[in-house]
Amino acid sequence: MFIKRTIFTLLITLSCLIPNVHAFDNGFIPLPKLPSSTQPVRKSGESAEAYATRVLALHKARASEVFALQKEFRLAVEDRNKRLLSSEKVQSPNLLDPLDPLYLAYKDVSKIKDLNHDLDVKLHEKHLKLNEKRAWLFIVAIEDYEKTDPVLFAHRTAQLVKSTFQKKLDISDRNIVMLLNKEATKKNITSTLRKLVQRVQRNDVIYFYYCGHGVSNKNGEQFLLPYDGDPEVVNNANAVSIERVYNKFLNSRALRTFSFIDSSFTGVTDAIPLRKGLEKNMMRPRPEGYYKRLNILNSARSQDTSNAYYSKGYRLFSYYLAKEVLSKPQNAGELFDSIRTKIREISLGYGDRYLQEPEFFGYRELSIQNN
Repeated sequence: MFIKRTIFTLLITLSCLIPNVHAFDNGFIPLPKLPSSTQPVRKSGESAEAYATRVLALHKARASEVFALQKEFRLAVEDRNKRLLSSEKVQSPNLLDPLDPLYLAYKDVSKIKDLNHDLDVKLHEKHLKLNEKRAWLFIVAIEDYEKTDPVLFAHRTAQLVKSTFQKKLDISDRNIVMLLNKEATKKNITSTLRKLVQRVQRNDVIYFYYCGHGVSNKNGEQFLLPYDGDPEVVNNANAVSIERVYNKFLNSRALRTFSFIDSSFTGVTDAIPLRKGLEKNMMRPRPEGYYKRLNILNSARSQDTSNAYYSKGYRLFSYYLAKEVLSKPQNAGELFDSIRTKIREISLGYGDRYLQEPEFFGYRELSIQNN
């Protein structure tokens, strides 16, 4: 009887202690104190170029301070999240605040709208219709994610690409599909892609453009992260396999497809890692069969980050992609050669960890224009 009573007492005591230990063990990791920041204001008489340069200098200084804190915080949060029960609330490992004063300064289009006069002029030039062949443009762009860091300028960059491709590549409104931000869920992307491929006819050309986060799993498989995706869970149920997207294009009746991916499959954007940041998954080699009907131009190699072009208010890769498409007719190889060096030089100007160099897979002689 004494033993039974003792065991009963111990069980009651443990039942009282466990919730307290559990609550302490799984409490949210305290947010580190970030360096203070105030929103820059454009001074009287200050040019847009000078303002953008000043904001960029402030951003670089802040990024170098926040980076170490973000890495340490992310590791602690991810360690905590791994030990949670299914009913407990997961803590976000991200420190980047969309209301950060510097972020707001970049998003203020009125401060940067006059920086791109050269693109505006070309977009308003008269152009001749190329031919009667049909072209399709499928755009997916996500700036503000549900579960992770934003991608600066993704929304307005997608609008630039749409205007550029529609004008220079002779694409009608009814053949353009855009999924932006909340529209770009995993379900919407896959169902929209399926419907678009069904409408494509023999000898049509497809242009696919994605701007957002890219991620890879432990096997090196590449995924596009949808609006509702979680970078900590990378699989076919949670993200969009780029290989499956390409297979859809290859199984369509399209004459050829051009894919432009403004993302880094390392899960690093503007030098900030989405996950532990720490391991960079190498991409698997693509099968040779892709190259005959599918040309791929990625904004970054497997070891690089993807960057914003802060002084222009667009994503770096997409800005030069649009500029070259607007400038003159050229084939895929010429387009790649003309933007690769520029993007590499500008990214290195931000610092070594911002290195970005595009990569190309496909047939260089194929014309970008639908002819």
